[in-house]
Order: sequence, then C-alpha cells, then structure tokens
Amino acid sequence: MFRVHFECADLARTTIAQEPDPLWEVLLGLHVLQTDDEPETFGTWRERARARLSEPEQELLALAPPVGYSPDFLTPLAAGQGLEAGLAAVAATPPGQLRSELGRLSDSVRLPAWTRRLAAGENGVMTRLVHGLRSFHRTKIAPQMPMITPAVETTVAKHNDTVANDGFESLIPQLHPALRWEAPVLSVDLPHIDRDLHLNGRGLRLVPSFFCWKYPMMLLDPALPPVLVYPVRPAGRPEAVVRHADRDRAVADLLGKTRARVLKSISSGACSTSELAARAGISLASASEHARILHNTGLVTTHRIGSSVRHMLNPIGADVLSGARS
Repeated sequence: MFRVHFECADLARTTIAQEPDPLWEVLLGLHVLQTDDEPETFGTWRERARARLSEPEQELLALAPPVGYSPDFLTPLAAGQGLEAGLAAVAATPPGQLRSELGRLSDSVRLPAWTRRLAAGENGVMTRLVHGLRSFHRTKIAPQMPMITPAVETTVAKHNDTVANDGFESLIPQLHPALRWEAPVLSVDLPHIDRDLHLNGRGLRLVPSFFCWKYPMMLLDPALPPVLVYPVRPAGRPEAVVRHADRDRAVADLLGKTRARVLKSISSGACSTSELAARAGISLASASEHARILHNTGLVTTHRIGSSVRHMLNPIGADVLSGARS
C-alpha cells in the first residue's frame, strides 16, 4: 500500500494535467511493449512496435523493466511543458541522481555495460539516450495521439467538473479502483509496496495516461515533485488504437511522408517551429515551410505570440489523421 498524506495546503495545490505527459507515455509504452497484457487494447500496437524498434529504442528497454522500479529521471516534471522540455531535463539530470537511480535499478535487473557510462555522466551516452526517447515518442507514441487526445480531454473535463462541483474526495473513485480516500490519506493499493509519502504542502500532480495499465504509477523518490499517473481509455472499441498504422500510411500517401509526420507531430500538442522541427526530426526551415502549407490548407492553426509562433492541430487536421468524416 502506498499512503499519500495530505495537509490542507496540499488539497489546494493538487492539480490535474490537461493532457498526457509525453515522457510518462514513453516510459509506460516501454513497459507495455514488454508484456502480453491487455491484448485487445495493445496487442497489434505492441506487435508492430516490437518489429520496428531502432537500436537506440531497444536500449531503452534495459532502463524500463515492465515490473518493478524504473528510474525517476526518465519522467521529469518538465515534460509536462512538452517533449523537448522534458528531454532537456533528462539530459540535465545531476550525476548523483543518475548514479543513485541506476544503482537502485541494478539491484533488481542486470544492466548492460553502457549504463555504467551513463551513470558516470558521459555526454555521448546521454545524447544517445535522449535520441532514443525522442525517437520512441515520434514513432510509437505520437501516431496514437489523434485518438488518445480527445479521450483524455473528455475524461479530464469530467474530472475538472467533479472537483469544481463536488470536491476532491468525489474525484478519487473516478480515477481508479486501487485508489481510496480516507482523509487526510490517499491510499494507492499497489502490490509489494508498503510506503508513506508526506506531501508537506507540495500538492499532488494527477496525470492521465493511455499507456498506464493495471495500476496507477508514482515516483519512488519522495524528494521529487509528487505525481500520480492514472489510466485513461478511449471510448469505443480498443482495437481502434492499432488501426492508426494503416491510417498513417494513407495520410502519408495523401500529404507525403514528411508533411504527414509534421502534421502528426503537431497533433501531439501545440508547439513552436523549433519544437516542431525537433519532434519531426527535420530542419527548422523545413518545419516552417511544411507548417505554412498545412496552415494554408486549413489543417493547422498558427498563432503569432510576440516574436514566436505556435502551431496547433485544428478539427479538420484531426479528421484527416483519424479518418473521421464530418
């Protein structure tokens, strides 16, 4: 049992993330990839993802065993501001945290030799790790976001209304059966865990996740900003998730592979042109040109804010990616 102790200030500072956290989706996607659970929801996605793992993506599996501990540095708080902010935070992980968390992981699994260089803070190894995280998100997570995002938005809107109208206590049964509220303690029924976490006025960040399965997730280190990740499932038939690979090919045939990748990159959340270039793995000039064409054809909305711009998927672009017909 994981017992989370609240004070009055913690209730006031508890927040609900309005969209999935990209690095939590990566970590939990890596977990799902290594199991055979929930085949109706993940089976075909898992089969295709396993067949198309690049070498840097394969290396991530060593850091993310499907059961037990995964290092907290893989899911920094900054990822709530977007994928690139999260990756920058991963790259800036203090050496002491790397050594401590990789040492804890090595107590339960056998780690490959390259992780010793990561624990020593070698820049080249960290760069490769960040590349693997970015690639896994771009190729395995982002293509699912046009389906995942509306489901999360609908669920979170319901949760927001519950808190506003009925209070935090009424929200807990909606999140997951493993959660129980007995003021001032939130109990999370997790197997083989017996711990207490005192929030001490920091509040709790609640994060919806599609790739979270079986149980809610929490960080192990009590000194880190407290977070609880809980599962959200899209309405309708779960196999719709895996059909996006076929839809992706159709969109690429229509727009071209690079422009389709740019559109899918924008679908994972509003972004600047530089963030878009990083997500899509293309140059800044190319990202700007593709975003301009997508805006001119009505698939993307671009707003200028001061000297920068923000690109957002609009309903027509979402319909193109999902195959919906208005």
